[in-house]
Amino acid sequence: MLEMQRDMEHPKRRFCVGGLSSLKNVKSALDGVSKHFCLFLAIDATSVTDGEIRETAKLLLERGIAYLCVWGPDCERVHDQFDLERMPDEPKGQIVMTTWHSKESLSEALWFFANCVEQDHGFEALCTDWIALNVSNDSWGQRIRAALIERL
Repeated sequence: MLEMQRDMEHPKRRFCVGGLSSLKNVKSALDGVSKHFCLFLAIDATSVTDGEIRETAKLLLERGIAYLCVWGPDCERVHDQFDLERMPDEPKGQIVMTTWHSKESLSEALWFFANCVEQDHGFEALCTDWIALNVSNDSWGQRIRAALIERL
């Protein structure tokens, strides 16, 4: 279940924060979010297979992801596997953006997500949710909640 809070600085934007026990739970975490969305994923991917990452990427792309920020150990590989699942010729104005934040602290990566992430213009009308999920790390979850929900 996601905790949601409207961003007063960006009234069309809603921050949603939640935790997952594994990547397999991503689909259920997206119930009730906008048709297109931006996602911050905090994950220690060192024990996650490429196949699991790519399966999750397919699901996210089918579900309408517009932007992926990934942070945590081995986040570069998550980013790269995600990009391998993208359409080679994405429609003009609907380019799915991806970033990884391996050299930044969690706080810095969350600041980027909250303040710099903008979806491509073709997603803008139906992209109102900025979702932050952590996988199997309650400490990260508390820090994410404090950075995104409690600040509003």
